[in-house]
Amino acid sequence: MRVLIGGGSGFVGRELTRLLRDKGHEVTVISRQPGPGKITWGELESRGLPPCDGAVNLAGENLMNPLRWWNESYKKDLFSSRIDTTKALSQAIAASQSPPHSWVLVSGV
Repeated sequence: MRVLIGGGSGFVGRELTRLLRDKGHEVTVISRQPGPGKITWGELESRGLPPCDGAVNLAGENLMNPLRWWNESYKKDLFSSRIDTTKALSQAIAASQSPPHSWVLVSGV
């Protein structure tokens, strides 16, 4: 199965990516940083959805970041990191000629 994971380089995403690959699935991670087996959020928006059977969005700023003060700026970053990535992925799925069979969103882990 081909799985697309938004936030696949985060705490939960790394483990899900490892588990799926260990089970023989092909995983593409959507990340802020390009690299092997990855696409960026910008690439998703400009090129569209890569071929996938399932999509999972785990993207989001860490809620318990000890290096950030809980203020309006941090709350805006938390909101944006979840809403903007979900919006980008949903738009890519809606525009796809071959959308995934399933899509899962997890937020606030």
